[in-house]
Amino acid sequence: MKKVVAIVGPPERWMPLCRPHRQLADFICASPLRAEPIDDSNFSLFLIDLFSGRFDVLVATCPTAIESMAAMAKRRGMLDRTREAMARTELIVIGDRTAQSAERHGLKISSVAPEATPEALVQHINSRPRRGTVALLRSDQGSKRLVEDLKGTGWKVEDVPVYSLLLDESEDTQDLLERLDNGNIDVLVFPTPAHAQAFLVQLEERCGEDEALSLLEGLTVAAMGQETREKLESFGIKVDLVPETAEASALLRLIIDHLDV
Repeated sequence: MKKVVAIVGPPERWMPLCRPHRQLADFICASPLRAEPIDDSNFSLFLIDLFSGRFDVLVATCPTAIESMAAMAKRRGMLDRTREAMARTELIVIGDRTAQSAERHGLKISSVAPEATPEALVQHINSRPRRGTVALLRSDQGSKRLVEDLKGTGWKVEDVPVYSLLLDESEDTQDLLERLDNGNIDVLVFPTPAHAQAFLVQLEERCGEDEALSLLEGLTVAAMGQETREKLESFGIKVDLVPETAEASALLRLIIDHLDV
């Protein structure tokens, strides 16, 4: 019987990556979070600063950041002007999917950061020949470490939350919790700290803290990156698998290798 691998993340993000491995395991995905654009005066102020040429570097941390920004600019009738202003600065994105999202909206990309970790991103940004002002387009739960590390290396940092992650008690998440409760999951995968926390909050609400931890005993727990690992360990959860690089492909390779043993 094939093992069941449950990924606590958006199905549209993960299922295309899992399909080539369906002969080795049954994959299920569910996201305990949904993204909501933060369409407020702060975003309007960001656009004013962008149009005035205040920023030397823009960083988009994920496809949702690009999609939210583009939707809010379009709503204001300023998408073309936003494209033009972003073409005059340096746009750094994390990951191929973020790059594809930017290209789909006609945004010119300067470079793609090699890895979705604060350390790798800071190193990538610091390869620029001079320091200046960087705007981080991301969720309102973005890593404070990234801001501190960039400031510590001489950058002026503008944190621009363009979307919020809200708890989502979806049918897919409830199904995943039910499978976990029935012992029908072999590997539980957490891509980000935010998804890990949201899922564990819902699990504890469902069955209590002690039983939640007992349900995870005997499972293989995988985390994409050290920040996600630290979040899980703060809940008292032992993490078995962490890829050397915080990338989806590296995480899946590690899981497949584990299943092949």
